[in-house]
Amino acid sequence: MSTPIMIHTLRAELTKAFTLRSIQGTLIAAILAPPALALASGLAFDPATAAGASFPIESHGFETAGFGQPLVILLAALITGTEYLDGQLRTTLLATPYRGRVLTAKLVVVAGAAALIGLISTTAAVIMKHAALGTHGLAVTDFTAGMAWNLLGVVANYVLISLIAAAITMLARTFIVTLVVLVPLVLGLTISLVSIFPILKYLPDLAGLQLLTGYPDIGLLDPISGGLVMAGWVGALVAAAALVFHRRDA
Repeated sequence: MSTPIMIHTLRAELTKAFTLRSIQGTLIAAILAPPALALASGLAFDPATAAGASFPIESHGFETAGFGQPLVILLAALITGTEYLDGQLRTTLLATPYRGRVLTAKLVVVAGAAALIGLISTTAAVIMKHAALGTHGLAVTDFTAGMAWNLLGVVANYVLISLIAAAITMLARTFIVTLVVLVPLVLGLTISLVSIFPILKYLPDLAGLQLLTGYPDIGLLDPISGGLVMAGWVGALVAAAALVFHRRDA
């Protein structure tokens, strides 16, 4: 695969994706929602009611990362699914007949956008939460290495869930299926049932949940194991999507 040609295809995918208002709006919302929620949570913090809590101070701000997941899923679904709505995919494949190159560029755009969202929104959320907590929070200079690893965990989770969303969208040829399948899961449908059905912890939404922040004592996989399970889901779904994308008519 020629690098200059791949760069051209990648640039085309970026242009197509981020000139759509729906994608622009979703991207902005995904970046702004977690910091806004973190700020509101910090301002509403009551030391009296939290005095007996065992919530680690280093975790403040990361609890809002889960609210960004549905928006990351929506963004990935829009980037990969919009072309199916108006037949634009046919034009794309006429301009770039090498489907593997088109697929790779789409996935790179999806993963890059998810990583950017995770990095910017979570960093802002943590800073705003601790600033709002005042003396009950940490100064930026006191942030720990564990918090940096937690930030990388959020980025990894966002990238993996976005690739899962992209693959499902390509398999279904519509982003509606992706939203119906994935959004209820990340909004808490499965976590409420995992104590009854422990096998649910291997679903992609729960497998990597502790990459976002710690959820002790509810039987979830640890961050590394969960990330590997999520990566397994990504590998299987992307392979299936690639097979279908190469063989199916646009």
